[in-house]
Amino acid sequence: MASSNYTVEDLIPRIQQNIDSMEYPMAYAFCNKALELEPQNPDLLEVTGQVEMELEKFAEARQHMLDAIHQKPDSGYSKYMYLGQLSIEKEAIEAFEKGVNIMVDERRKLANDSEEARDLSSKIASALCSMTEIYLTDCCFEPEAEQKCEEYLLQAQQTDPENSEVYQLLASVRLSQTRNEDAQAALQKSMELWVNKEHGDPAIPIYDSRLALVRLLLELNMHEHAFTVLEGLQKENDQVVDLWYLYGWTYFCLGEVESRPADERQGHWEDARDCLETAVKLYQVIGSDDEAMLEHAHELITTINQVVPPSAPEEEEVGGDGEVDFDDDDDDDAMEM
Repeated sequence: MASSNYTVEDLIPRIQQNIDSMEYPMAYAFCNKALELEPQNPDLLEVTGQVEMELEKFAEARQHMLDAIHQKPDSGYSKYMYLGQLSIEKEAIEAFEKGVNIMVDERRKLANDSEEARDLSSKIASALCSMTEIYLTDCCFEPEAEQKCEEYLLQAQQTDPENSEVYQLLASVRLSQTRNEDAQAALQKSMELWVNKEHGDPAIPIYDSRLALVRLLLELNMHEHAFTVLEGLQKENDQVVDLWYLYGWTYFCLGEVESRPADERQGHWEDARDCLETAVKLYQVIGSDDEAMLEHAHELITTINQVVPPSAPEEEEVGGDGEVDFDDDDDDDAMEM
């Protein structure tokens, strides 16, 4: 079929096929061809914006989402979700809020126990969490910030009471309010919703979210909970710099507890140093965007060395493919408490 004979109906399956196979430059070429034929088609504008987001053409993506909204403002929540991601501060909140309202209207028309209703509830709760995070960060000095965080999280809990992300974010809010006992309770509730699930269960938060959870647990001195999360992360992927840094930090915190016996504290510091040195080695092999984390790891190692002098250094084991080797003994050592 000659390109001049393409119709939008011909091009849409090709766009989707290339998106599914993550061939975004080719998908983008088909998007542009389709928009030449129907430049005001709201669905084409939205999918073009999606592809542009993948290609990091964020300004173009934002404009296409705005154009799609202009064409069809009162239906289709997804373009508002994308616009929220592409916007900042109050503009982002307004976009998410509009999308939430559309989703709430759609959910009212569905049976409560339907799969579609549950999916919408999850998306509504996630959008409300995004709005809360904006008020926790970019808009934290706005006079209504605390009130909005409370409103959004309450609505999220009512909408999707089994969503662990909601309770983890609630813990962050309570921590910012120095309501530490309430923060601990929120994290316990969050973990109860997924910690005993089998690997691969959709209720289990993504890896990065669980790393963030460990940081919250450490701030609240919930060390046993932190080890539980770290163990699951280690089994899933043990070649992550943040994992070993957080292992080291957790052991270091245990070594700082003065009520523990001296030999136990020393053991925790030695475990901390092993984990932190592993983090540094991994950083040298695979890198990380978090230079502050690397600097803190070095600081912790220096502090430990002043209290517990290191033994003679062993040869660093690096696999032929450039990855740090972790054997079973390393894994066992990391989990000894």
